[in-house]
This record gives sequence, structure tokens and C-alpha cells, in this order.
Amino acid sequence: MYKFKDFSNFFLLLGILVLGIGCSEQSPEPADDFPKDIVGEPIIEIREPAVPDENQSLVLSSDENDSTIDGKVLEEGLVVKGQAKPADNNNSEDPEVSNLPPLEEGSEYQPLAFRDMMNFEYVVEWEKDGQEFDFSAYAQRVPKRLRDKSGNLVAIEGFMIPTIVDENNEVKEFLLLPDQMSCCFGQAPEANGWVVVHATKGVEVMMDRIIRVTGQFSVEERWDEEFFVGLYHMTCDEITGPAL
Repeated sequence: MYKFKDFSNFFLLLGILVLGIGCSEQSPEPADDFPKDIVGEPIIEIREPAVPDENQSLVLSSDENDSTIDGKVLEEGLVVKGQAKPADNNNSEDPEVSNLPPLEEGSEYQPLAFRDMMNFEYVVEWEKDGQEFDFSAYAQRVPKRLRDKSGNLVAIEGFMIPTIVDENNEVKEFLLLPDQMSCCFGQAPEANGWVVVHATKGVEVMMDRIIRVTGQFSVEERWDEEFFVGLYHMTCDEITGPAL
């Protein structure tokens, strides 16, 4: 019995010694994995690069107040068909490329572009302007340079929308528009953005391709009762289609 007690005391003393030695050891400090000879600015935050809007880009500008990169002045703009375009609300679409044969040299028909017919604000008061003609109000709405072209022989390029087609599928009247947005996508043109063309002899349907119409031009506000018909009108002498 005494031997067993002696052994118990021995093991108790040994456990106390081992525990004391273990507690007296300090935990090792974590290893420094970074070289101590590298000096630099601390990284505050790392952000993912912002994904640019697919319709936005940077284009060159001459405005000294804009931001510069590598000596080049930059401003926000648009990318149209892969090409950088300045941010201009008046030029949202690329101009249509004409593949028509050139107008004959010395032709009696003078070229007239849609941009020259649409570069002014034309506001029609639908409720009263068609009731009684007022030349002074009309003259304020339509520039003299265009009123003076009334009666001239002109050649205008654009796209056809037939409005009157006979039983033989010949077009007797159509609208001539500057682009296909109005033709194909239903975008309403401005009130000075189309020409009403009268083709009494009938012409072929030629949609979805640019054409040149030659004939006598007239500038006149015309109304069908309370409905506005158009400002520009033309008799069709000939239509020229794309060159093959």
C-alpha cells in the first residue's frame, strides 16, 4: 500500500513539472514571409476595372478644359459601327452612302440635299395653321432660301415609301425620306423631313435602296382638311436607281 502511494506521488510531481515547463515556453512568432528590404507605398484598395458602356468611348477633342492622357485631349463620345464619333445629338446616324451614278454634267436639274431642307426648326400648329393661310406666319416658319426654290427643277436622293399604288403595282405617289429609319423602323420624321412625290405615269416600287428623283420642286404647306400633308412637294420626271 505504501509503495502504491509513493508511485502516485511520483507521477503527480512529474506532471506538475511538465505542465510548468510547457507554460513557461513562449509561443513562436509567425514567420515574416516578406523581404525586409522592399520599400514602397502601401496598397490601400484594389478594385476591379470598371466595364465601360458599349455605347461610350473616348474620342479626341480640342477643348483644353477636358482631361488629357499622354498629351491627347479626351472627351466622352459614341462609337458608331466601330468608329469613334463626337457626342452630337443632331448626328446620331451615319450618313447614307449613295451608289447612284453621277448626275449628268450640265443637267438642268440642280442637286438638293435633305440636310439643306431640314436644318431649321419647323414648327406647325396643327390646330389652326391649316384653317386659313397666313403668309406672314408661313414666312416666319420657312426660310426665304427654301421658299425661293419653289418652281425649280431639282434632283433629290432618298428612300421611297409608296402611298398610292394602282392595280398594276405601279406607284402613283410616294414619300421621299432621307434615311431608312423612317422607312423600316417607324421613326416619325420631322415635318420638314419628307417630300411628297407625285408620279402620274406610275413608277416601279423601289424600296430599301437609295434613289434619285428628278422633277419640279415646290415649297407649300398643304393640308387635307385638318391633316398636314407636307411642306415639300415634287413632280416625278424620272427615277434613277443604284448603279449595278
